[in-house]
Amino acid sequence: MEFLPFIVIIVLFYFLLIRPQQKRAKQARELQLNLQPGDRVMLTAGVFGTVTEVEETTTNIKVEIADGVVVQVVRQAVAQKVTEAPADEDDEAGDDTELEAAADETSADAENVIVDLDKKD
Repeated sequence: MEFLPFIVIIVLFYFLLIRPQQKRAKQARELQLNLQPGDRVMLTAGVFGTVTEVEETTTNIKVEIADGVVVQVVRQAVAQKVTEAPADEDDEAGDDTELEAAADETSADAENVIVDLDKKD
């Protein structure tokens, strides 16, 4: 009877901590083994890229992180596959215009504050 609480704690640890971690590790292994050229991935460092080459004889893969920039990493560096498409360049141009307009408004407000301070002297 004295060992019953310890046994219950061990069983709880198994079902709450150990078993879910084993499932996540198995999913990560399957993801890394099933990588194909063209897959969009996020590396463990947070870098996004596209798999360009999978070396079957080694654990290395090549990932293009920018136009013409290909890095060689181990499969274990892949954290997850990314399903959304990269942003279009047209969308980025629209964001720049909005940022410039906001910056113009901010600088105009700053000039008003400086003028107001000068008037108080």
